[in-house]
Amino acid sequence: MTEVKVATLNLFNKVGRWGERMPLVVDQFVELAPDVIGLQEVDLTIDQGMALCRAVNSRVGDAPRYWIYHMARPGRAAHFLANAFMSRLPAEAHEGLDYLTFESVAHRLRVRLPDGKLLDCYNTHLHYPPEAVEERLAQAKKLRAWIDTWEGANAVVVSGDFNAYPGEPTLALMKERFVSAHEAANGKEPEKTWPTPVNTYDPSPPGTLDYIFVDGADVKSASLAFDTPHPLDADLFPSDHLGVVATLEIE
Repeated sequence: MTEVKVATLNLFNKVGRWGERMPLVVDQFVELAPDVIGLQEVDLTIDQGMALCRAVNSRVGDAPRYWIYHMARPGRAAHFLANAFMSRLPAEAHEGLDYLTFESVAHRLRVRLPDGKLLDCYNTHLHYPPEAVEERLAQAKKLRAWIDTWEGANAVVVSGDFNAYPGEPTLALMKERFVSAHEAANGKEPEKTWPTPVNTYDPSPPGTLDYIFVDGADVKSASLAFDTPHPLDADLFPSDHLGVVATLEIE
């Protein structure tokens, strides 16, 4: 058995007091110590992903250092809504998928585990707002088809901000093939992963939008992550989203 820890977090780009949020992200990242994490809403104009990667690497000591792999979105959203992976496992391939709708993308990273097994990680951010149910479903169908074009991995993880509330057809589609890590470990999805008090302007209903889906691995544990506010400011969280983390065992 090989154990690997995977996570996902929407960073909320540079808005919402990023200068104050970044130390929280770094502290909780270092404590969490994921092997691979998918990030959404990474702001390229401030080199947010590289800054985060450098800050984390300055704290990891003798542990393996992280590398970051970006995937920008096309069009007007390119500069502040990029996706990124951070991984301390060696990467063997990295490529992206343009959904060809709403300037949305996914990307995937193949990593090699210490025992030689291969893990394919997918990171996505589906279309918003809440009422765009059919648009998200169409994107998820493209994602599912794209996943099937890579073969040879021992396990597959699909994570990100799906912008899909429990009960939506997008989640039903994903669960036809994949296991939701949090649901598998805890018997249910989280009560919510969005919003935190960092988001002061979006009146959409709170709920669970962020997921880790797994195929080919056993879910040992799963929980929320990046969910601790500043000790002196209960409204200051690492992001407007809570993250999700899962520890997996791969045979």
